Amino acid sequence: MPTVPGALPVARVMVTVRLAVALSMVLLLVTGGDDVRRHLPWVIVTLAVASGYAAVVAANPRWELYTRPAAWLLTVLDATFTLLTIAMTGAATSPAVAILVLVVTAAAIRLPLGPTMALALGLGVAYLAVVLFVDPEFTSWRERWLEGLWWTGYLLLTGLLGASLSRLVDREREAGIAARVEAMAEHAAAEEERDLRRRLLESYQSQQDGLAVVLHEFRTPVTSLRALARGLAEDGALTPADRETGNRLIAEHANHLSDMLDALGDVAASRRPAFGTGRPRPVQLRALVLASADAAGLQPPRLRWHFDDALTVKTDPQRFRRVLTNLLENAARHGEGKPVDVEAEVAAGRLRLRVLDRGSGVDAGNLAKLTGKFTAAGSNRGTAGLGLWIVEQIVQALGGRVGFRNRPGGGLVAEVEIPAD
Repeated sequence: MPTVPGALPVARVMVTVRLAVALSMVLLLVTGGDDVRRHLPWVIVTLAVASGYAAVVAANPRWELYTRPAAWLLTVLDATFTLLTIAMTGAATSPAVAILVLVVTAAAIRLPLGPTMALALGLGVAYLAVVLFVDPEFTSWRERWLEGLWWTGYLLLTGLLGASLSRLVDREREAGIAARVEAMAEHAAAEEERDLRRRLLESYQSQQDGLAVVLHEFRTPVTSLRALARGLAEDGALTPADRETGNRLIAEHANHLSDMLDALGDVAASRRPAFGTGRPRPVQLRALVLASADAAGLQPPRLRWHFDDALTVKTDPQRFRRVLTNLLENAARHGEGKPVDVEAEVAAGRLRLRVLDRGSGVDAGNLAKLTGKFTAAGSNRGTAGLGLWIVEQIVQALGGRVGFRNRPGGGLVAEVEIPAD
């Protein structure tokens, strides 16, 4: 059986007791009477072997409680040395008989109740045999019988009491350990519950903030559309030029609303683990860039690409097109009417694509914040500051990364790297 917590101090106590017994044998050797002198050679040999045995066990106290065979072996050795000492120091009159109590007590700590009682009975019978047949001239047969029977009963009671107390201590220790484990589990559960509550509150607050922003973004174009619709409905109230301007504003507001609906659709999709359900397939990069640029309102010659027209990559076209659309739309909006460049190359099975504009760029301290939710890159917020956040979410779902840096000479470089095979 493996060592249990708290057993090592008990083992050290037993080692200390064994060393004390060895020292008491030395004292008996020094002060002993005729009994010790009669068996002096055997006493010296027994003392030397017992002292060496005690020293070895003292150097390895874990042996006391490490395994059941080791416990039995140590118990048998203790009993053997004790009985030899009793036999050589007076048998029925030997003071070493008290050591048997310590042997039974140690066995009660090492062994279960049944084996402990069997050992106590065996030691009692062995002691009775020693006092009956060793140096029988010292005391009468009746006294020897009474002495042997009395110590046999005393050892049985010692074994019963010691084993019962040992089991009680073990149960209390196990109960204490179980209570500490339960307390730790309850503490961990409470911490987890508080953490979950905090994350739920943060999620709820984030949703509330996002909803407020989106409602605000929708309210402006809707209010303008209502006002334009009332003005256009009034006959004679508007000049042809005003009607043309009104129609143009209605188209712009409708496009604005359409863009925001696309963004909200992407946000809803982002709540799914895979951020979409498309499967990778080979696509021609030039065609994908042109389709995305068209959706972003960007046309050649303002759009310029710098890669092989036949370049083909394997990716999810639906999700990657959304990435390109948002990046090109952002470049077109902040590029101040200057050309937008798209560069791409494939190396080591990964596509590295860059969208470069010639706008005013972004402060270096704000580059890392561009992909934050509801973060606008400029005064024209477009789709409530969600575009670049959506780009990062999709790129991460594709197994890639996105980064931004200022372009030498002015402007911004958005770089996307994703698996391409």
